[in-house]
Amino acid sequence: MIFVKRFLQKDTSELNQRYLILDDLGRELYTVRGKHTASGEFIRIRDRRDNAVCKIRRLGINAFSAYSVRTDSEAVRINVVLSGGYVAVRFRGISFCIRGDAVAGNYDILDADNSVICVVNKDFVKRTLTLTINTEEREMICIAAAICIDSLSVNISPALQMV
Repeated sequence: MIFVKRFLQKDTSELNQRYLILDDLGRELYTVRGKHTASGEFIRIRDRRDNAVCKIRRLGINAFSAYSVRTDSEAVRINVVLSGGYVAVRFRGISFCIRGDAVAGNYDILDADNSVICVVNKDFVKRTLTLTINTEEREMICIAAAICIDSLSVNISPALQMV
């Protein structure tokens, strides 16, 4: 059962703006802004009233990035490692894993029981990521995970799930 579809569209209209998050009718629901500092990067997902609904902090270098994701109800860590031509994604604080090709933007986010929480597909023509989210309470974590994974600026082989 599909809860909702979201579309992540890259946005460069402002210096610090990264994405617009749209609903299935093309209406803007959230904006994603980020700021680089000496200690890393701070990313905020903001609703239409400019309230931060999710905070992401990135630490690391290009080959390894650790993201701390915080919503009102939970905190998760996402580690993304580039090694030997592959990308490995590992979630901490939540029982999620990735199945598919994260680099190409076509993957599923699975729960521990292998139920599909979210399906992510990249549309190269429209230059968007489509998220089909199957659970209401995980919507923001799925959006944040897609942003973290899409932040990879590499063109290599399929992603692997770290064990």
